[in-house]
Formats: sequence, structure tokens, C-alpha cells
Amino acid sequence: MPKQVFLYSTDGCHLCNDALTLCQSVGLSPTIVDIVEDDNLVHLYGTYIPVLLVEREEQGLFWPFDAEQIKQYLKFYGIS
Repeated sequence: MPKQVFLYSTDGCHLCNDALTLCQSVGLSPTIVDIVEDDNLVHLYGTYIPVLLVEREEQGLFWPFDAEQIKQYLKFYGIS
């Protein structure tokens, strides 16, 4: 079963919208996770969003990133 890819985000975050557009430009449709709904996620990512994270992996891809970095990040975790 393929791993999910999450985009940690929140409403009204223009950088998060830019990150989603970049993801879509490389054919990725990440699951959007609004960090505001979880205090732990706010603590972990509140000042760093947007953050791309592969399911069950510890290392995320933190903003700023570009399309090539998204591809390399996914490739590292075996997602094409």
C-alpha cells in the first residue's frame, strides 16, 4: 500500500496555497492537514508551515521548497 503524503497547513496561509500549487505541478495531491485542529501539530509546525511529510517518516520537507525539491523528497522515500 502506498504511503500517504501530508501537507501541514492552515486556512488563510498564502505560502501553504503556494506549496499546494507546487505539489500539484509535480502530480502530487497531498492530504491537507490543518494544524489548528491539533495542539501538538501547532507546537511542532506552527512557525514552519507549510510542511510536506510522508506518512510514517520523521523528516519533513520544510518551506521554502520548489518542485525539484518535492520530487527529490518523494524519491528518497520511494514515492514516484
